[in-house]
Amino acid sequence: MAEDPTVADVYDQLRFANNTLEQLNVGTTGQANAFSLLNSDINKGFKATVDALNRIAQIDTVAVELLFHLTQQADTMICALEHISRNTCEIVTQVTTQTLIQTQICEDTNVLRDIEESAHPEAALLRQRLAALRKEVERCCPPEKPKPACVYEPCPQPKRVEMPQLPEIPEASESPSTETAKPR
Repeated sequence: MAEDPTVADVYDQLRFANNTLEQLNVGTTGQANAFSLLNSDINKGFKATVDALNRIAQIDTVAVELLFHLTQQADTMICALEHISRNTCEIVTQVTTQTLIQTQICEDTNVLRDIEESAHPEAALLRQRLAALRKEVERCCPPEKPKPACVYEPCPQPKRVEMPQLPEIPEASESPSTETAKPR
């Protein structure tokens, strides 16, 4: 038969159980501290990541605004080039037509002048005197210039964009604290 435990045996068993519980408590506290540090490091890492993403989002927003402004400027340039292209084409067409007409008029006028001057030499002399007088009058009172056939109309332009205040570009940071407590 087994002997009945003595008071000293029960006391020893209680001390042993108490020591074991104390060791478990110390081990659990160490793990809790390690988890607390790990949780803190994770939270710091997430906050740094969110902050960096927010700065990148701000930079992207400014980039989109600048891209939109450049698109507006490109639209203005295309409009101006369309005006230039259309006007140039119309001018080339008119110049070609007018050159042919003016060449023929010049030839016909020279023939008529030669005929008139030979038939009426006194009229030719009178014509020269009138031209000299007209030149004198125009020196003090020039004739009114004809209005231009084309008046330039500038294309609408977007407002000038100032250099935006960009947030700092995030740099690769060191990893969160590696000093996590080890369980005891």
